[in-house]
Amino acid sequence: MHSDNSSISKVIYTQINSSYSSVLNFSIQNLRFSTPNTPKPQVIITPLDVSQVQAAIKCSKKHGLQIRVRSGGHDFEGLSYVCHVPFVVIDLLNLSEISVDAAEQTAWVQAGATLGQLYYRIAEKSKNLGFPGGLCPTVGVGGHITSFGVIVAWKVRLVIVPSTVTRFRVSRSLEQNATKIVHKWQYVANNLHEDLFIEVMNSRTNGVAGDAATNGFFKSKSDYVKQPIPENAFEGIYDNFYEEDGETAFMLLVPYGGKMSEISESETPYPHRAGNIYQILYAVTWGEDETSQSHIDWIRRLYSHRTPYVSENPREAYINYRDLDIGTNNQGHTSIKQASIWGNKYFKKYFKRLVHVKTMVDPYDFFKNEQSIPPLTSWRKKNGD
Repeated sequence: MHSDNSSISKVIYTQINSSYSSVLNFSIQNLRFSTPNTPKPQVIITPLDVSQVQAAIKCSKKHGLQIRVRSGGHDFEGLSYVCHVPFVVIDLLNLSEISVDAAEQTAWVQAGATLGQLYYRIAEKSKNLGFPGGLCPTVGVGGHITSFGVIVAWKVRLVIVPSTVTRFRVSRSLEQNATKIVHKWQYVANNLHEDLFIEVMNSRTNGVAGDAATNGFFKSKSDYVKQPIPENAFEGIYDNFYEEDGETAFMLLVPYGGKMSEISESETPYPHRAGNIYQILYAVTWGEDETSQSHIDWIRRLYSHRTPYVSENPREAYINYRDLDIGTNNQGHTSIKQASIWGNKYFKKYFKRLVHVKTMVDPYDFFKNEQSIPPLTSWRKKNGD
């Protein structure tokens, strides 16, 4: 399909379009960023093919508009659809094709596809395939395919999984020695056989809190733990929980070890591997009639109280649980020193490698947000910027 005026006009939504609000709100899961005061895009583009993504990038660049890219998954800080300068949203919801090659054990997955759609397509092809990750082609600032820009598809490598997989849940209250169980779990969680995965949910609710941080009003933060946390420190966490009166407050402890530790931290941009016992997701949710700031203040206090027990220099964070509290870029120029405040927490010393890649493929920093990789200023000046 060519991006002529007749075809691309069918995928453009301006603020006067009757469908604008429904398209904008369709995949917003954190309702903190769906209020009347939240900045709205001037235009939403829902491309049907890669050529329309390229056209949107070129047009936005020509008119001096920032681009935010959305593909329908969770976005803890709303960076895929919120910006404080004039901007457009490229929403990839129409790019959702999935092609599974069971014989080759690979799949091409367009960026707008949901995880559920991918699982379904894999199940259609084979009952014994799953996926651990993959590579992606993206559209760059000049509209060409590159490594920084708009991800339009992933190529994932599939793996064989057992024909029978067992899942179970064991609930324990504080009166049932939950604290001692969690404390002992720290010593074995990352050393178990790779076919056994046991995560821990500490919650002040009796319901299922696992999906609470992907729908509704919420705030989250993350940590990595390298040494077991003392038992009395867990008791202090529960004291914090009693202070919070939101709908749900929880900590998800995700064990590492296994394949996570086998891959070198320098092999991919994700460096949090060997040496970590587990990762922590802190989250709190609340209702629309409540004041957001009190809950955000609470989770910040909890995060501060955990400082002595988690990684340090830097205090590491998981980029998939994006957290603007750990540092942000300026709206204009941001120095590498300033960006490294948050960059080293997500990427450790490999943040510098990402800066060099950014400098090569997007030297004028067209693709940016509050926590995007900045290019080297010296390189830009040398080339006449």
